[in-house]
Amino acid sequence: MPHFEESIRKTIHIGSAVFPMAVIVVHNAYPVSGRLYLSGSLALLAVVLLALDFLKARYRPFKSFMMRFFGKVLRKNELQGGMTASTILVASAAFTILVFREEIAVVSLMYLSLGDSAAALVGKHFGRIRLVGQRTLEGSLAAFNTCLLISLFALWASPEFGWRFTPVTLIVGSLVATLSELFYLPLDDNFRIPVFAGLAMELVLPG
Repeated sequence: MPHFEESIRKTIHIGSAVFPMAVIVVHNAYPVSGRLYLSGSLALLAVVLLALDFLKARYRPFKSFMMRFFGKVLRKNELQGGMTASTILVASAAFTILVFREEIAVVSLMYLSLGDSAAALVGKHFGRIRLVGQRTLEGSLAAFNTCLLISLFALWASPEFGWRFTPVTLIVGSLVATLSELFYLPLDDNFRIPVFAGLAMELVLPG
């Protein structure tokens, strides 16, 4: 995919940072039930997007409609009937928010929206040293540094939000998020980045 079209995709991807921001807002407004409702709402949205993916794969008129408006930002496998990245991303956000504690859900989803985008943008435009498949050293370093910046902000904001992050927890989360983006696994990276990073931080974070 040309660099300009990938840039458009990742600009949209960065917009998914609204999900972790929503976790903070909803949790502050409704501490007991807010995250459950948010997770449920995102799960419902994922079902709707999945239905649209089904229509795209099965009905040519709908596929033509999608091609007309979104063809430039859809990957080849998505155009051929595969599940779109947006569907997986929304489902991933719903799962992450439901399973992990507030602070870990927020940071894990920020790793996905910003760290993954940094890896793709830097790797596509400046990547020279190949590591795994199309992944590059420059892209992975951009992802790791971005995740570390997110972690620094989370550590600074922890007293304000009552979070219990430690530096070790966030370094582990940043590293796992970066490795989850780097290595090709059966799970889509929109799912494995927040889930693997969140699981690692849950295992390291006390309490």
